[in-house]
Amino acid sequence: FLSGGLAWNRLPGRSCCRLDLLARGHSPVALSNNRSHRIMMLCGLYVAQGIPWGFMLISLPAHLAEKFKVSDDDLGNLTAIILIPWSFKLIWAPIMDTFTIRSMGRRRAWIIGSELMMAATLLLFILVAGSDLSKQLTPLLQMFFIHNCFASLQDVCTDALAVDILPDSERGWMNGTMWGCKLVGKGLGALVLTRVLNAGGLE
Repeated sequence: FLSGGLAWNRLPGRSCCRLDLLARGHSPVALSNNRSHRIMMLCGLYVAQGIPWGFMLISLPAHLAEKFKVSDDDLGNLTAIILIPWSFKLIWAPIMDTFTIRSMGRRRAWIIGSELMMAATLLLFILVAGSDLSKQLTPLLQMFFIHNCFASLQDVCTDALAVDILPDSERGWMNGTMWGCKLVGKGLGALVLTRVLNAGGLE
């Protein structure tokens, strides 16, 4: 149907509607119509997931163990609190499909919101981190738990976006490519942030 010069057309074999810009002869700019843009977008979102993981699961535990002699039990708690929120993906999916801001599309508001909250939790951690992180394990666990709640939400949003915009012929190899990008981000996060911690810590 038409609305204000715009039309929603349901594509055959697709699970979503595509917004076609019909007014004034504009060409469609949706990600579903631009292969390179959708690949870069999806891969970029997965790299963004991986960088904090490299810091949380590799760089920071190693730093805490070496510099502050944090026990294995505490490091195990840190790892567990990072992974538990990923079980919430079963909850996020129906919520995301039920509530949306239509003017921003089905996924955009959720992706932008989760990315902003992921950044905010990491920034808050950096701001409150003192010279002795071993004395701040409880707020550290709380902050990492909250961060990964939003990271798991971002993961669900990104996967839903991929289903929406990828043609059937791209879904298989893009699934592997996206996961590979997350591992690249994890490696980069571990490499760069380990050097940062070794150079001067978080002070």
